[in-house]
Amino acid sequence: MTKLHMKGRILQLINAEQDVGIWDWQITDAVMGEYGLSGAYWRGNTRVTLTDLFSSGIFESVEEKLDDQAYFGAGRVLFKFRLNDFGRQRMDDTALV
Repeated sequence: MTKLHMKGRILQLINAEQDVGIWDWQITDAVMGEYGLSGAYWRGNTRVTLTDLFSSGIFESVEEKLDDQAYFGAGRVLFKFRLNDFGRQRMDDTALV
């Protein structure tokens, strides 16, 4: 069985936590676990993918805080995301929901 592309899965994860939002590190952990990935490269790759999706206006940041656990790097900013109306529409258009 073929897995969903990573961007689609990220959107599904954000959509699933619509009421409270989901942190970028939680998304990264979930994606890496589901796709059998590990290491700094894949952690960074997932973060870049989140940045691309965020830049497209599909979801919004609802909270930010400094990364005191050094998950992405000490002093970096962590983001909590929530899908917006445009993102929900795009998910409907591409049959991700």
